[in-house]
Amino acid sequence: MLQYLNTFILTCILGFAVMIFTTLNTVKKDNVEAQKELLRIKTIQDYNSAAIVKLDQRVDALEIMRDQEIKDWVDKNYVRRPQSQISIN
Repeated sequence: MLQYLNTFILTCILGFAVMIFTTLNTVKKDNVEAQKELLRIKTIQDYNSAAIVKLDQRVDALEIMRDQEIKDWVDKNYVRRPQSQISIN
């Protein structure tokens, strides 16, 4: 009887070990895929950040060089609404 009990316990332990190994193997594969995706996203983010800095520098240069032209264009193309006074009682 004790031999059957030991066999059953060893079979249960083996089953749990196989389940744990399978789960850990799946988690490891998912982790590797997640690391690849994070690296890809970081690369894209770095590229976009550099592009934004470049674009910001270009806009700043245009604003400095053509400040008066931009103001004149805005005055010609937009109707300014009169601002009403708000009275606080």
